[in-house]
Amino acid sequence: MKPKFGSIAGVFALRRSDARAIRDEWRAEFAADCNRTALSNVRQLFWAATLLNLVALFTYDLPLYLKGLFEHYRMYGDLVIWRLANITALGGWLLVARGLGDDPAPRAARRMTAIAIPIALGLCVWHAVLSQTLAIDVSIYALVLFVVAGMIVTPGRGKLVAYPLSFLVLIIGIVLVNPSPLVAYAIGVNAFCLTACAMLADEVWYRSAICNFVLRKTLTEERARADDLLHNIMPTSVADRLKHGENHVVEFHDEVSVMFADVVGFTQMATELTPARLIQMLETLFKAFDEIAEQHGVEKIKTVGDAYMAAAGVPMATPDHADRIAHMALAMLDACERIGRESGMTLNLRIGIDAGPAISGVIAQKKFAYDLWGDTVNTASRMESSGAIGRIHVTEAFRQRLDDRFVFERRGPQELKGKGLMPSHFLIGASAAQAA
Repeated sequence: MKPKFGSIAGVFALRRSDARAIRDEWRAEFAADCNRTALSNVRQLFWAATLLNLVALFTYDLPLYLKGLFEHYRMYGDLVIWRLANITALGGWLLVARGLGDDPAPRAARRMTAIAIPIALGLCVWHAVLSQTLAIDVSIYALVLFVVAGMIVTPGRGKLVAYPLSFLVLIIGIVLVNPSPLVAYAIGVNAFCLTACAMLADEVWYRSAICNFVLRKTLTEERARADDLLHNIMPTSVADRLKHGENHVVEFHDEVSVMFADVVGFTQMATELTPARLIQMLETLFKAFDEIAEQHGVEKIKTVGDAYMAAAGVPMATPDHADRIAHMALAMLDACERIGRESGMTLNLRIGIDAGPAISGVIAQKKFAYDLWGDTVNTASRMESSGAIGRIHVTEAFRQRLDDRFVFERRGPQELKGKGLMPSHFLIGASAAQAA
């Protein structure tokens, strides 16, 4: 059962339970984040305290001194000393902490924060004891406690121990300065309530720091996952343009190589294999194709059923786009043969390739996808459908772009839908010089 705020033990237990929300791999970063915030806040506190103390010196202390009240009431002189000591202590701390910068190492920042806490609490207790103004008013003690609670959020428990210690020092000082039991009791009750409230305020700030940190880390991870998903369905450069607010991404490419690959006899396989095994086979095959595409710098465009489409020269132009696609197609045939042998299934591909101009872009506003259009794309698709089992069917335009770096087998003119007779070739492999 989660403990309530009603006890100091409950506060410590709350801190332990809330700390479990911080993953182990996040703890060092959370500590650095807390300490970095504490360093920044103490710097701001120093400048605010310095300004207020200077204003008080010139508008309050100096007129009282000129009227001679410092000679009759020691507390006014003690106030001046306390203000100057406040500025000196915090200023000295800042000089030491200056070398840490805004992004300190967790250990160093934790040490500096641990020094800042007793400085703040010590100044408040010293003011209470020396000036005796807190004999009837604990407002300054309360102010310092809440400033410490709100501005110096630390992941450790040391600060929670500092609060009751400061309370004990305050009570001892008041008893020594003013022996009246009634006054000591009244101040003790008030100081105890303020100390308890400061501890609870510290816990609230600490829990808020945890919630904000976990929320920020979770949002960062979710954003990274969304970016990864976006990069998986389209090129990185195109995804970045969409993330930066572009609604329409359309580009014309003078030179690209487009490839279509199709699993031969897939319809028959779908009737013979269980759905789970069929999907597993396709996943294994396409995963191997994705790795080959990444290896050769080819952009996977999409998969439709058992068909796999890829292109080289998009979205960034590459002079060796034809070589990349040729190497990938040959590697795909080898991968298909290996996977079929390992799975005990007969797997064959039919591959078609063409080279030329094309248009790329992102279509639709929902379930959008990166795609290619143009005569080159249509011709590559026709080359695949009119090809042969286990062969790479390419156009004359594609063959010319490879010169003598690869070996081809002339197939002769083929009748392609919408294109008429077109000379075509089978890609056999890299030439001896290229392979060497």
